Amino acid sequence: MTSNKVLKDCIELAGRILRRWGFAEKDIIIYTTLLFSNKPMSMQDISKETGLSLSTISISINSLMKSYLIKAEKKERSRIFTAVPLFYEFFLNQPAEMLDKEVIPLKQKLIELKQTMPELNSKIDQTLNDLSNMECVLNEMIKIKNNNKCIKKSNNL
Repeated sequence: MTSNKVLKDCIELAGRILRRWGFAEKDIIIYTTLLFSNKPMSMQDISKETGLSLSTISISINSLMKSYLIKAEKKERSRIFTAVPLFYEFFLNQPAEMLDKEVIPLKQKLIELKQTMPELNSKIDQTLNDLSNMECVLNEMIKIKNNNKCIKKSNNL
């Protein structure tokens, strides 16, 4: 397999991970371009590599910086950007975010709905049971995160 094919596969697989976490396609393109670049890149460099406009790149860079996936530094009169590989940190934060933003609020809304739509009680009860099981698993994942022994420190970060 050629190096270009392997690199293309790496970009696709990294993109799938980011897509699963809700990142926009343009953010994924910019992040993977930076991730697999052998040097920091300016917005102009990113534009040449991806074909995206500078305004699109600017918006995506701001989004990616807020997520700590890229860092910026000044070089002469412009800024250059480098990708920070934080897949692990994003993965570890998913259970708590899912629990806080979706599972618990959905359970609360279903309990409200149960009072106003008794004809749905059977389905609501099944869903609440399923969400309780999910909540239990997510809490176990959070415990694993807090006691994690898998962390390998990187010299680059």
